[in-house]
Amino acid sequence: MQFMTIVFSLFMTTVVLGYDEKYDKIDVDKILNDDALLTSYANCFLDKGPCTEQFSSDYKEMLPEVISDGCAKCTKKQKQAFKKVLTELSKNKLNLLLEIQKKYDPNGQYKETMKKVMEEDA
Repeated sequence: MQFMTIVFSLFMTTVVLGYDEKYDKIDVDKILNDDALLTSYANCFLDKGPCTEQFSSDYKEMLPEVISDGCAKCTKKQKQAFKKVLTELSKNKLNLLLEIQKKYDPNGQYKETMKKVMEEDA
């Protein structure tokens, strides 16, 4: 019985404190290098289209928290992917990044948090 309590506690800690490791497997480079695929994800996040791509509806649900807490619940791999997306969008798809920021951070209260994510070693 004590063993089951420990296992359950560990499981709940993972659920509460972090995002599922299944999201580690997403190929961020593929998305960033395929305009149609990136547009599909963006349209999902911005309520301009359906969420049909892999994990897109999950990401849309998590995005407000990820932005507000700087990906605090992300695994190392997820944080690296998030940083890569932020960096790529800021360099090559700034209008898209600004549109996402307008929807999920309309008052700019998380700009410093996002800046820290982009600057830190993931």
